[in-house]
Amino acid sequence: MPLEVFLFFTNLLLNVKTMTGIRYITNDKGQKTDLIISLKEHGQIVEDLLDALIIEERKGEETIPFENFVAQLKAESKLDE
Repeated sequence: MPLEVFLFFTNLLLNVKTMTGIRYITNDKGQKTDLIISLKEHGQIVEDLLDALIIEERKGEETIPFENFVAQLKAESKLDE
């Protein structure tokens, strides 16, 4: 995960009591189990976090040159000439 995303979310979670649009869900024992983040207020941040998680998940995947990718899309009629 990119450092700036990690630092932002660390700060966000530390200051959750003072921020609007952030709520915890707790279980019967009062333990925090989930976090609800308002997309209206924090949508861009959530999108950035999800992008960072996808990037991290795909780090080990095989890559191909961009030109090959474009050629493949054109060959499959998924991209106009």
